[in-house]
Amino acid sequence: MPGNALDPMGHRLIGLTMESGAPIWAPKGHSLLLSANGGGKTTCGAMPWLFSFAASEPHKAVLVLDSKNGEIAAQAADALARLGRKVAILDDMGVLPHDCPYRVSLNPFGSAVAAAQRNPEALIYAIDNILHALIPEPAEPDDRNLYFRDWPRNINEFGVRVPLARKPEVAIPGALWTLLSDPVKLRKFAAIEAAEGDPALKALANNILGMVGHEHWPQHLERAQRSVRLFSAGSHLYNAGAEATTTHADLISQGAVIFLVGPQAYINKLGPYYALHIMGFIDALYGGAGALRIIADEFTNAPLKSLVESLTTLRAFGCEVHMIGQSRSEIERKFGRLAVQTIEENAIVKQWFGFSSFDEAERVSKAIGEEHAVTSSLGADTESLRLQTNLQLGRQRWRSAAGLMAMPADEQLCHIKGVGFFFSKKIGQQNTAPYCSLLAPNPLEGRPLAPDPKITLTTPTDGAV
Repeated sequence: MPGNALDPMGHRLIGLTMESGAPIWAPKGHSLLLSANGGGKTTCGAMPWLFSFAASEPHKAVLVLDSKNGEIAAQAADALARLGRKVAILDDMGVLPHDCPYRVSLNPFGSAVAAAQRNPEALIYAIDNILHALIPEPAEPDDRNLYFRDWPRNINEFGVRVPLARKPEVAIPGALWTLLSDPVKLRKFAAIEAAEGDPALKALANNILGMVGHEHWPQHLERAQRSVRLFSAGSHLYNAGAEATTTHADLISQGAVIFLVGPQAYINKLGPYYALHIMGFIDALYGGAGALRIIADEFTNAPLKSLVESLTTLRAFGCEVHMIGQSRSEIERKFGRLAVQTIEENAIVKQWFGFSSFDEAERVSKAIGEEHAVTSSLGADTESLRLQTNLQLGRQRWRSAAGLMAMPADEQLCHIKGVGFFFSKKIGQQNTAPYCSLLAPNPLEGRPLAPDPKITLTTPTDGAV
C-alpha cells in the first residue's frame, strides 16, 4: 500500500492534484456533485467520501441514501464492520438478502413517537414534518390551491395523533393507511376523540366531523388516502416500523454508518418513505442526538424540499449534507429555482464530473472567468515585400464551454469557497486502501474493481484488517 496511513480528520477525499497526485481534502460543510449517468458519481464520489468518514471520527454517524438497489451497502457494509464501524441497514423493501446481519427496523414516524413520549411540546413540529413529507409543497409557490393540500394534511394529522395519544408504539404509516381506508371507522374515531380526546385531537376531530358531507370531503379524503398508498395493506411498507429495533436518535448517538436502501426501479415512487426517515434523523439532530454526515446520492428522487430549506441551520447541529445529482436543471425541476440558489449558496464545495448540457457548460464557463491572452497576426507590405507581425493583448475564457464538454473522463472541475475553480484528477473506490481490497461485488455491475491503491486511510480500530 502506498505511503503512510492518512487520517482524514472528518474531511472528505475528493480527488488528486493534477501535478503530483497529492490528495485533496475538502473543507467541512455542505457540498454538491453534479454528473450525468456514467460519470462515476458513486464510484468516484459517494464511495471515497464514505471511506473518508469511516476512517476517522467514529463517534459521528453517517447516513447514505442508497437508492440504487443498495449497491453501496452491498459492497461496503462488511468492510466497514470489519474495520470497526457499527453498520445499520434500513431495507424495508427487501432489496438485500434476508440474512443480512446489519438489517435494522426503524419507524418512519419515529420522530413523532419520540416527541410524544419524551418531549410533547415538540410534537407539533415532528408531525408537521410528517405531513409535508406525505403531501409536499410544489416546487413553485401555489397559494391558490393551498386549501386542497392543507385539508388532506388535517386528515392525516388526525390519523397520526390518534395512536400517539393512545398507544404510541403502533403509530406507523401502515396504521394511518388502515384508518383512512375505512371512512366509517374514521368518522367513529373522530366522534370518540371529539368527546374524549386531548385539546389538539378534539379540535381536529370536530373539524373532520364538520367537513363530512361537504362537497369537497370525498376529494380531501381521497387525497389523504393517496398520500399513504405506499403503506397500504399487502405492500412492502405496510408493516414498516411495526417491530422497530432502534430509533433515529439511537443510531446517530452510536456513530453508526446507516444505509437507507431502496430498489432503483421504484425509487421515484418512494419519495415520501425516504423523506419520512430523513426528517426523522433531522429531528433527532435538533434534539441533540449527535453529529451526522449525509451522503445524498440521487437526492432529487425524494421530496426533500424541507431538507434543502434547512441547509442554513443544519450545520449548527453537527450535520453536513453532501448532495449528488445529475444536473442543475434536474434540481430546479424538482425543488424550484429558489431552492437551487439555496443549495448553491450553502454548498461550499462543488464538483462537476463532466458536462452533457450545453447550457450548463456555458454557464460554468462564464463563471470560471477569463484570462489575458496574446493574439498575433501576420501582414505583408506589397510594395516593399516586408512581413509585419502584430501582437495584441486580449481576453478569452479560461476554459470554454466546448472545452468543458470535452473534459477527460478521469478529470473533474472543482470549486471551493475561498479557493476558486481548479481541475483535478478523480479518485475512485479502487484507489482507496484498505477498503479497496475488502469490497464485495457490486450487485449491479458484477465483480468489484481491481484494487489500485493510491491513498491509504486510517481505520477506526488498530489491527482490524
